[in-house]
Amino acid sequence: MADKKDPETTPAAGAQQQNMPGLQIIAQYVKDASFENPNAPESLVSGWPAPETEVKIAIGNRHIKDNIFESEVNFQVEAKHPKEKSKVAFIIDLHYGAMVALQNIPQENIHAVLMVEVPKLLFPFMREMIADMTSKGGYPPLYLAPVSFETMYIEQMKLLREKQDAQKAGNA
Repeated sequence: MADKKDPETTPAAGAQQQNMPGLQIIAQYVKDASFENPNAPESLVSGWPAPETEVKIAIGNRHIKDNIFESEVNFQVEAKHPKEKSKVAFIIDLHYGAMVALQNIPQENIHAVLMVEVPKLLFPFMREMIADMTSKGGYPPLYLAPVSFETMYIEQMKLLREKQDAQKAGNA
């Protein structure tokens, strides 16, 4: 009986895998985290209605060296009394980052990978941290709804193009 070679282990397949685009998370970390509970214990008593929550997200990245980059996601969560907006139940500020190595990713795609793919990988960890922070602050855990980092990126790029077009029109 003839030996059958596994196509995934042949030298040609190994060379193909080496040329495949790849992303490796080297480290992920909390850069900064804070939880403010300014109206405790009043905000924790049963007379307070469930707070209205506002979530702001900012994403950034930077080149560290060679093929190593940092991607950072910032979540700001503010929960307020639904009727008395000046009364804040809690504020969360979480800056979470990852150092990643990118392999064989075309230069024109690196920004999108750092602004979309890396945050998608980090989101479950940030979501868990925010739920834990609210729980330890005396509130029910706040589980953030899934975030479409793709939509955020598309909107950001659209606004950037509009700004560039407006600048070009102003210079003409």
